Amino acid sequence: MDALLGMLAPDVVLHGDGGGKAQAIGKPATEPRRVAQLLVAGLRRIRMLGVSLRPAWVNGGPGAVMYDAEGRVAAVVELDIADGVVQAVHSVANPDKLAHIGPVSDVARLPEK
Repeated sequence: MDALLGMLAPDVVLHGDGGGKAQAIGKPATEPRRVAQLLVAGLRRIRMLGVSLRPAWVNGGPGAVMYDAEGRVAAVVELDIADGVVQAVHSVANPDKLAHIGPVSDVARLPEK
């Protein structure tokens, strides 16, 4: 946890976008320890779901695309890095915003209302 905290800016922000259709944090997390806890919990969860991470350039910056066991896109994560630390993490699981990458997974999808 200390190594992860050392990579986060003191004012780091974690944003999630599920679009009301996929699991995501409801409001931005802003405290480094909370952001680190959410990242670790998220990584544990995706491992349980059989999701893998592949490094990728996202909007011109470092990030990753998450794929389910069938190779469908589950989410995209982008890191905003400045001064050698992560300033912001943007996670998009909204299926409407992932379709341009490839077939979209339902692994994070919320039940339809």
